[in-house]
Amino acid sequence: MPRPMKAPPHQEFVFHVRAPSVSYGFGIEPNRQRREGQPFYEHHTLHFVTECIWPDRFKGREGKATIYPEPAFVDHRLLDGDDVKRKWIGYVRATKGEFETVIWLPPHASWSLGDAMASGLIRSMLTNGPIEPRGMHRATSASFHGPEFDPVAYVG
Repeated sequence: MPRPMKAPPHQEFVFHVRAPSVSYGFGIEPNRQRREGQPFYEHHTLHFVTECIWPDRFKGREGKATIYPEPAFVDHRLLDGDDVKRKWIGYVRATKGEFETVIWLPPHASWSLGDAMASGLIRSMLTNGPIEPRGMHRATSASFHGPEFDPVAYVG
């Protein structure tokens, strides 16, 4: 009988967040195959700066983060059965020369988070997910917290 596979180890990242910036675009859908069902293309992103608090090996390191709206997170039927977004919602890439976080969220959350970061209602972000080789950490969850949450006390 084969031995059961172990779940990959998970890593939690804890960040301070600041300096949000929003990008928005709207136009005619460029893909002719999709144009019939979706005549317009809308794209908005939320960019911000992160400062890592945890894990210790990245403490104090600044990076860039981007939140992309994903309509399929509102209606799962929009995701193909083998789409990777059924397994993870983003990633943290932590290498010697790069420290980047990318998260996909439902569209309404993107705008709300941008407003909350700009007003100071959101000050920290946590991600959690399996560790993969070569500095890649897949995020299976992300949470955002306001001033009542002390991320430094949280990590001990």
